[in-house]
Amino acid sequence: MGSQNRAWKRRTYLIDREFQLKYIFMLASIGAGSIALFGALAWWAHTAALEAGSGSEGFAGMTILWLTVLAVIGTAVALGLFGLVFTHRVAGPVHVMNLYVEALAAGHYPRLRPLRKYDELKKFFDRFSHAVDRIRAREAEEAQVLGQALAAFQPLAQSDEARAALKTLEELHLRKREAVNKPVSGSHPVAPSR
Repeated sequence: MGSQNRAWKRRTYLIDREFQLKYIFMLASIGAGSIALFGALAWWAHTAALEAGSGSEGFAGMTILWLTVLAVIGTAVALGLFGLVFTHRVAGPVHVMNLYVEALAAGHYPRLRPLRKYDELKKFFDRFSHAVDRIRAREAEEAQVLGQALAAFQPLAQSDEARAALKTLEELHLRKREAVNKPVSGSHPVAPSR
């Protein structure tokens, strides 16, 4: 019980090394580039004030202040636009997979489409697609075996209980066949089946 109360700590921070390092490098580059540009402009204002003489220190101070304001706004805009592009590349695949999961939960197999060229999470999506394909293949095999069993048992069903049990199995067989043979579009949510 004592081990359950201890805080769980993640020790591996780079889980998807390629994906994470790519965006860490991009963010670091945008930040470093913005600060370097600001530093260069501030140095220019400082040296210009020194060359102009002692009367222009107030001008240099105001120039540096305005450069600071522009650097803050420019960095915020650049990182905001980068965040928009990045989140779109991640949120798009997550949204699509959520629609696929809704279809699966409703008892339908989604018609999977590949991700866009610049989308992220491609490895995860490939694994997800592979899992859906394997589950669908297993369900198709089960539907086939169930159909063969129904064909063998139908002539033997003499009692009302046996016919009722066969009817339940036929409904299950039909549901499995329809789920496997009629994939739904993954672009729209599927209404849950009753």
